[in-house]
Amino acid sequence: MAAVYKAVNKKKARQSVEEDLDNDMDVGMDELLNDADDTTDSEEEQEEEDRITAAKKQLAQGFMPKTRVLILTSRGVTHRHRHLMADLCNLLPHTHKETKLDTKKKTAGYNLLLNSLADLHSCNMIFFLEARKNGQDLYLWLARPPNGPTIKFHLNNLHTMGELGAGFAGNCLKGGRGLVVFDRSFDEQGPDMGVAGTEYRALVREMLRGVFCVPKRGVKGMKPFVDRIIGIFGVDGKIWIRVYEIRESEGGEKKKGEETVKPVPKSNDGLAADVSLVEIGPRFVLTPIVILEGSFGGPVIYENKEYVSPNQVRREIRMGKAGRYASRRDTQTDREAKRTNLGLTDNSSKKTDALGTRELFA
Repeated sequence: MAAVYKAVNKKKARQSVEEDLDNDMDVGMDELLNDADDTTDSEEEQEEEDRITAAKKQLAQGFMPKTRVLILTSRGVTHRHRHLMADLCNLLPHTHKETKLDTKKKTAGYNLLLNSLADLHSCNMIFFLEARKNGQDLYLWLARPPNGPTIKFHLNNLHTMGELGAGFAGNCLKGGRGLVVFDRSFDEQGPDMGVAGTEYRALVREMLRGVFCVPKRGVKGMKPFVDRIIGIFGVDGKIWIRVYEIRESEGGEKKKGEETVKPVPKSNDGLAADVSLVEIGPRFVLTPIVILEGSFGGPVIYENKEYVSPNQVRREIRMGKAGRYASRRDTQTDREAKRTNLGLTDNSSKKTDALGTRELFA
């Protein structure tokens, strides 16, 4: 009995010790998890603050954040649209060209497909050209995946670099950077995006700057030259984009006949060069239609009430032609009815008079 009593006491003591250890382990794990959560939140906040501070320092020093633009088209584009995409790829060295997007086999729409492509190629901007009505209408989608926003434009008055030949004969270096200049008319005569202020206009400005501004670093194949200017203007509520080449020539050498007039030095360093701008293309006009909060989706935060779709314009033209044709047919029908009533046709229903002119002088 004594041996049994000792064994039972040892077993109870061992169970009590194990229960105490389990309780201590549970309390310790809970405290550790809580402490870990606190440290994780604080570390994340500290990392976010450090990242924002570093970004502000880079912007203050003139360095742009890394930007990579995914540029692609939809099915149904014409040769002019393909030439425009090729010109933009040559103009912007930080773009990644992708094949045509086929949405007939997918039911998810542009949201999932384009965001997946941007994530696959590490792009933080999407430049998507959508063609409709067999290439008659061209729409431009600018988006920042994966959170947005997204701006939809109607693109018209398109002219590529090879269309005007001598007019667009530039000699810019491939891979060079360009200066993006927003004219004063962009704020004064640009798209009216709200009565209160320029919030939406500033958003459009930032999206266009993200596409056309080439970062100073982190771009493969970029040359350290600035030999072009991308001008963005605002006229009649639309955005006009023009591309110019910067040409420098010696200021004083001007030929008069066969003689060459030597320039007069303006400074001790040398001669002042004449700088001129020559348009090289491409050029096009953008009309903002709608701004979405997300990337190819989400609620509408702006809608252009003055925008008229090309389908409506074509319908009004057809209705005008149909109205002119109907009036012409009515006039012709009235003329035929009058001739029939007067008996001037062979199939007239008017009875012949024996004393009529035709009967008497037949």
